[in-house]
Amino acid sequence: MMSLTSFSDTRRRRRRAFYWRLVRTLLAVTVLVGLAGYSYQIGVSASQARSEKLEADLLRFQDSNLELRDRLALSLQRSDQAESALETLRQRYVEDVPEGELAVLTAQVAAQLEAGVEVERLAFMIAAAAREAACDGLPATKRFAPRTVVSTGPVSFVRFDERVTVTGSGTAARDAEGLPEAWFDPGAPIRLEFRTLSGEVATVEGVAPLSHQMVVDEREYRFSVVAGERSFVEITAQSCTFPQQAEPEPTGPLGPDDDASLG
Repeated sequence: MMSLTSFSDTRRRRRRAFYWRLVRTLLAVTVLVGLAGYSYQIGVSASQARSEKLEADLLRFQDSNLELRDRLALSLQRSDQAESALETLRQRYVEDVPEGELAVLTAQVAAQLEAGVEVERLAFMIAAAAREAACDGLPATKRFAPRTVVSTGPVSFVRFDERVTVTGSGTAARDAEGLPEAWFDPGAPIRLEFRTLSGEVATVEGVAPLSHQMVVDEREYRFSVVAGERSFVEITAQSCTFPQQAEPEPTGPLGPDDDASLG
């Protein structure tokens, strides 16, 4: 009897131990499943958050791309407009800006206006340039020897109508050995000075032939300079009338004498 009772207790203890192990196993499995499910949910949530962030970034990049495309298109449009405007300015420059001799005359007129010369006076002078001037007789030709670095004699000069004195200097000619001669080189530039009685001096530089015009005492002097015989230059001058601008008529109120003349 004792043996059967002891055997039965042993079986019950083993059965309870088995059930406890089974319960613990089920609990452990349940916990593991719960943890796995929770981890899965966390993973799904994180993945969804990343997906949403990527979609938001994609939309933002698309918007930025569209904005950049619009800016690029606007920049290209403005660039085309700028090139068109520049081409228009170039064409206007070619059409409006003078060249050659006209550019020189335009610069001279601008310089005179800046110096204070009245527009009416300049217009009169330009119009008067086309008129034929009355010149005195035949042109007069005189010669002088321009000074050089080796000149030792007195200064050579010529004078016209006791109003204009002309002198000048040049580059010394050289012999076959390269030594300077006593006369000037006609193939090199010379420097001429035209001096009036009032002390005004006009300077002309260059290689002959040269020309120069100047107004002295209400007369225009026209000079032509060429290389003459060795050591000399020849200057031909002619004096002509210089047109004068008419004085404006008085526009003030009439005086007593004017009233009498009307009667």
